[in-house]
Amino acid sequence: MGKKLGYMRLNIGKRSKICGEIRKGYVPILVGREDDVVEKMWLPTNLISHPSIVALLDNSAHEFGYTHHQGLLKITHHPHPFKTILNTISPQ
Repeated sequence: MGKKLGYMRLNIGKRSKICGEIRKGYVPILVGREDDVVEKMWLPTNLISHPSIVALLDNSAHEFGYTHHQGLLKITHHPHPFKTILNTISPQ
C-alpha cells in the first residue's frame, strides 16, 4: 500500500487558517471550485512537475489567472477525482 496523501475539507465562505503548518517534502494546494467543496491537500514535491499536475495547473491558470489564495496554489478540479489522479501517479 502506498503513502496516503493528506487533505482537509475547507469552507471558503468563512475565514479559516489555511497556511497553519509546513510539511517537509510537500507543497500545500487547494483543490476544488469556489461554488463547491474546496480541500487543502499536500502534494509531494516530486509530483509537482508530473505532466498530469502541470496540465491541471496550466488549466487553472488559463481559466482564473495566476492569482493565489492565501499563498497556496489552487487547482480547479473536483477533489475526489484529483485524489484518484494523485494515487495513480504516486510512486508506490
